[in-house]
This record gives sequence, C-alpha cells and structure tokens, in this order.
Amino acid sequence: MSGIATPRNPMVLPLGCALLSLTLVGCGGSGGGSQPQGGNSSSSSSSSSSSSGSSSSSGSSGGSSSGTEPPSQCDMMNAIVGFASMNGGTSGGADGSSVRVSTGTELEQALASRDGTPLTIFIDGVLTPDNSSGDRFDIRDMSDLSLIGVGDSAMLDGIGIRIKDANNIVIRNLTIRRVDIGEKDGISLDGPVSNVWIDHNELYNDLASDKDYYDELVSGKRNVDNITISYNFLHDSWKTSLWGSSDSDNAHRRVTFYANHWLDAESRMPLYRFGEAHVLNNLYQGITSTAINSRMGATIRVEGNVFEDSKNPLVSFYSDELGYWDVADNIFENIEWSSSSSGVIAGPDVESTVDYMPPYDYTALPATETKAHVLEHVGVGKIDECLPEPPAQS
Repeated sequence: MSGIATPRNPMVLPLGCALLSLTLVGCGGSGGGSQPQGGNSSSSSSSSSSSSGSSSSSGSSGGSSSGTEPPSQCDMMNAIVGFASMNGGTSGGADGSSVRVSTGTELEQALASRDGTPLTIFIDGVLTPDNSSGDRFDIRDMSDLSLIGVGDSAMLDGIGIRIKDANNIVIRNLTIRRVDIGEKDGISLDGPVSNVWIDHNELYNDLASDKDYYDELVSGKRNVDNITISYNFLHDSWKTSLWGSSDSDNAHRRVTFYANHWLDAESRMPLYRFGEAHVLNNLYQGITSTAINSRMGATIRVEGNVFEDSKNPLVSFYSDELGYWDVADNIFENIEWSSSSSGVIAGPDVESTVDYMPPYDYTALPATETKAHVLEHVGVGKIDECLPEPPAQS
C-alpha cells in the first residue's frame, strides 16, 4: 500500500508548514510558490518556518482516551514509527532463542549456524577486522533476526553489516564506525529486503579523511521496503545515507527517518531516488553541502524537523528528473541557501511541491519540541532498560 502523492507543478518550489497531531502506531518487537532558483545564491542568518494552516491527516486519531494510562518510556522507545510498522510489523528475533558474542568470528558463527527460527544476537565487546574472518557481516537469505548491543560499548570498529535477501531484521544499540573494508558502508541494505528497523545506534566516519575513503553510514539499493531508521546519531561523514545507487535504480523504496540526529556531515541525509520517504522530527546541525536531496521522482514528506547552522537543507540536485517534497512545521535557523545549475533548492521560501501523506498512523512532535527530544533520546546506551536481557556470558 502506498501513500497518496499528488504532484504540484514540478517547476514550482514552494514551502508551507503545518502542525500535525496524528497517532503513533508501532510494533514493539524487541499554495502559491516561487519559481525555482537558477544560478544565484541566497542566505538566511535566522530563518524559521511558521504554520500556514495547510495541515492534513490520513487515518489519524487524537490523544489517549480518558482513563487510559499513558505509555511508559520503554513502551515509546520500543514502538516502531513508520514504514517498518507495516506489513505485519518488524519484530526481529523476538520470542526466539538468543546468543551472546564478543568477537567478529563468534558473530559470523552465530549467523551461519542459525536454524531458521527467530534469533537475537547480543553483541558484547568490540568487533574488528582483526577478530573477524570476512570483510563485513552478512545478514543474507534469512529473516527474524535481531542484533542488539549490550550496554553502551558494543561496537563494530572498521567493519560493517550488509543485509541482503532478508526480512524482519532489527539492529539496535550499536556503535558502527570508520568502515574502510568491504563495501565501506556502516549498514547497507541490498534488496530484496523488507521490514528492517535500525534504531538507537551511533554511526560515524572521519571528516579528516579523503571524501571517497569511506562510503555511507546507512544506505539502501534495489528493492527495499518498509524500513524505519530511528533515534540514530549519524555524524562526521562525507557521504551519509544514499537510497538508490543510481538514476536507473528505480525500485519503489519506502523508508521512514524518525528522530535522528545528523551532525557535522557533508551531504546525503538522505539522498533519495524514487519511491516514498518520511523525514520526521529529525535534528540537523552543521551540514556543509546538502541535507535532504529528493531525486528521480521521489516523494518525501519533511515534517517537524529542525535545521540549524547548515547549508541547503532541502534540494533536488544532480539528476535528470526532479524529486518532490511535502513540508510541514519545520524550523530553519541560520541557513545558507545556494542554488545549482543542476537542480533546484527549496528555500529560502520553502513550500511543498507535492501533496503526500505516508500510509500509516503516527504522531508528529511539534518542531519546537524536536531538538530537546532528539538530544535526550538518540544514540546508544539510552534504552538499556527497554531491551531484552542478554544471556549470561559462557
């Protein structure tokens, strides 16, 4: 099931903001516009969006009914927001067996020996190329799997994860950094892949390196569907989050980016080709080139986000076909808008170029609450009490 997208004039680059109040659902397993700008640069030292009254909802409902207990902190952190809640939800290895690993070789053995039943692998330690036998960890031809870091020090240092031909996968509470072997991605999804939840992780590279030394922090190509990227701290990266490997990679991907912190990065947050995406309640700081780049007919709802001290928060650059956006209740603070001959920018007067609502119920935080919420909850070591208990060390 796809959301409803109604493109406006694709050569009109608008900006309207609306405050939504919708309903969060998750699977708790484990107007007028201006013409596009051509070759001029413009900057805004302190530009903030305001509500324009263009709010809409699809299948939404209000707050909890009288007498209903509010959800606990863990209920909220374990509820999946977005596309990964669809198609039966994403539970990973919940209600199955579990194993604890502390080296890359042990993780490889656990993946190779699973028997097809749900499995949760708890990672306790630092996994490196030196204590692994391959150049990445492959989650391939499998389903119903969770990878969960123990405490705040579980790490993949210099080696990443590839998910391919897989379904119902959960990755939570891991630090993944400076992957310089294999495909050089922190986490990559290579379709067909469906129902993946990547939540409360920290991923980063190194801006002191050459731009092409590392690749993406988290990315997807070919047919990937029903993906949620939530509460992750993604920082210090040239290339950050690419969805669609080229202008010919025309699968109809569907991804939600919820409550992530994107800090001190150059571009691709995300770069998104084709399909549908929802960028909801994210915090962007110190972006030096472009943040959200919608290309090749992609439809993205950009809602409740905060952009600070950044350049070009929302664009459609470098493809023969433009992408589209539906904007609502975003805050832009100290933003530089710089247009390109190879595309269009959304600002400084940001308005929607398409009408689109994602096909699930959710609650959008007001943008005025996004920054504090993200900084409080994002990254590793924040949900220890909300995770299943790992087995004892052998």
